[in-house]
Formats: sequence, structure tokens, C-alpha cells
Amino acid sequence: MGKKFSWVCLIAFFAFILMAPAAHAGKANDTLNILHTVELSSVDNYFNTDRWGVVLCHLLWDSLLYRDLKTGEYKPNLATSWKFVDGKTMEFDLRQGVKFHNGDEFDADDVVYTLNWVSDPKNGVKTQNNVNWIEKCEKLEKYKVRLRTKKNFPAAPEYIAAVIAIYPHKYSAKVGPDGMAIKPVGTGPYKGVEVIPGKSITLVKNENYFAASPKGKPSIGKLHIRFISEVNTQIAELMSGRADWIWRVPQDQAEKMAKMPKITVENSDTMRVFFPAF
Repeated sequence: MGKKFSWVCLIAFFAFILMAPAAHAGKANDTLNILHTVELSSVDNYFNTDRWGVVLCHLLWDSLLYRDLKTGEYKPNLATSWKFVDGKTMEFDLRQGVKFHNGDEFDADDVVYTLNWVSDPKNGVKTQNNVNWIEKCEKLEKYKVRLRTKKNFPAAPEYIAAVIAIYPHKYSAKVGPDGMAIKPVGTGPYKGVEVIPGKSITLVKNENYFAASPKGKPSIGKLHIRFISEVNTQIAELMSGRADWIWRVPQDQAEKMAKMPKITVENSDTMRVFFPAF
């Protein structure tokens, strides 16, 4: 099994987990061991600002829409269809037959609860500009909702697809952000089975993940993510076989590792765009 490393990879890493052959994980236990330098302040998607939080968002939860990473096209996810009624109003027809990891059925109540809760500034969502354009969400039918924005907002599909995960309304209201951070529940391709704050996160594939998802079925049985801040320690873990994937390593270190046997160094685009302003 070749070890993998990427120092500028996020979106490609997410796609790798879902679509790569299971041989990329440990053959004996079907587990991919991942190291990350910075521990998450919270596993709850709305209460962290780390890049790993974005990865976990798409693994544990689903959004109404999905943006194809190759074509840029928006595709149905938890919503089967959508339309702009006017510049400030969108309507979504929701997918039927989807269940959350705890067995709760997904429907309009979950969408209405999530969007209205996260967009209320009193609830303290970390990245306000991800949600502060939402005016309110209304239930039209069991599987149909209407979303109103505060002003004309053509970027709504992008935010909906990228960062707005839908939570189970009963469970989320009961446990709150603290509970969701320890035992996250979504509809996503992976389930959270153990969260040890500051140390590790363990996910297992959702065997009942809905077949129509544009994300595809998960191919690796178990993801074990550990937080180790020291880069040299991460490299030692990789070389010893106790880790399969590390990232965000300085370029000079990556260049040295590329010359080592059984280690593959890969570069990929990130979701960040940098530009000079004059």
C-alpha cells in the first residue's frame, strides 16, 4: 500500500475518500489513518472554521444541492429540484426516503429548522457570512420548502451546496451544538462513531447512504483522524506505517519525501483564490 501525502489539497481529498478503491485503505482493517495538524474547535459544522471542518461537513452531512467538482454544475442532493421564484425567493422539492444516521426521516421540518436556526445571529454560528443572507425558510409541504433571502442573492446555490449542512431537527434541538460536536448526526456517506476532543475523530461508512446522492457511495470502511501538531512527528508516523495520509506539510519537506520509497506526494488545487487588488 503506497502512503499518500498532499500539502495543498482539500476538495480532491474529499473526492478521494468517496471514490478511491478500498485498496487505498489498510487491507487488514479497511481503515484510512489520517493526520491533521490543528485540532477542530468543534466537529459541529457551524461551530468551526477549519478546512477539516469543511471536509467533515461533506462526509457527515448533506446539503440540499451538490456542486460537481469537475463541471461546476449544481446537482440535486437532499433537494431533487429547485428554482428561483424571484430574485429573493427559492423553492426546493425535497428527496423522499432519506434517513439520518439515528433513523429519523428527513423532510421539510429539518430544512426549515436548520436554515432558520443557523441564520439567527443569537445562535452564534461561527462564520456569519455563510448564513447571514438568509431571511427565513418556510415549509410548504412535507417535502417542499421556500427560502427567502434578505436581498437579491444569486450566490445562494453556491453557499447552499458548499457549507450549509442539514441537521435532524429533533436531535439537534435536543442536544444543541455541544451534543452535535460529540455525537454528530447527519445523512452523509459517513457516520461519526467516536469523537475524542483534541485527539481523534472516527467515522465509518454509512451502509444505508441513499443511492441517488451525487457524492457516490463511500469506498473506505473506516476513517480514523488524529490531531498531531508537530510536522516531524507526522512524517515519522507516515514512514512507520501508523498513518496513511498527511497534508499541509512545508514544501521543502514534501520535496524530500517525494524521493522516498513507498511515499507518494500529490499536489492539488485548493478552494481558495488569491489575487492582488490595486
